[in-house]
Amino acid sequence: MTAAAPRSLAAAREGDTFAFTKAAVTTRQLVMYAGASGDYNRIHYDHHFAVEAGLGGVIAHGMLTMGFLAQAVADWAGPGAMVRDVLSRFVSPVKPGDVVAFTGTVTAVDAAAGTCALDVEGAVAGRPVIRGAAVVALPPSGSHA
Repeated sequence: MTAAAPRSLAAAREGDTFAFTKAAVTTRQLVMYAGASGDYNRIHYDHHFAVEAGLGGVIAHGMLTMGFLAQAVADWAGPGAMVRDVLSRFVSPVKPGDVVAFTGTVTAVDAAAGTCALDVEGAVAGRPVIRGAAVVALPPSGSHA
């Protein structure tokens, strides 16, 4: 992490950055996500089908990758914060075994609204896989406990 996680809105500064690394994606995660979401598209579990589709193998659900992005934001914000909005664009597929490294930057602090805006990018071995943004509500001051 390149900046200490803000524990309050007063501590957040435009330009603050953070980093978060998600452990290697597993096929178990893909199976569990398929069950939770109902997305049983064969590109997420059938290697031969995914290869025939031109994907080079099974790929993770885009929304699972977006969930990892939201996890990176929530981790940065810390307990007591509320992630109000997350949006993203999928740039490149994530595959089982990939380690997604996220970097984020505070782009705005709105004291009146009690929120911070963030830009976040996830990459696998330097290859961008997801770009997004989030809005986080942070407590004005004090601890989150």
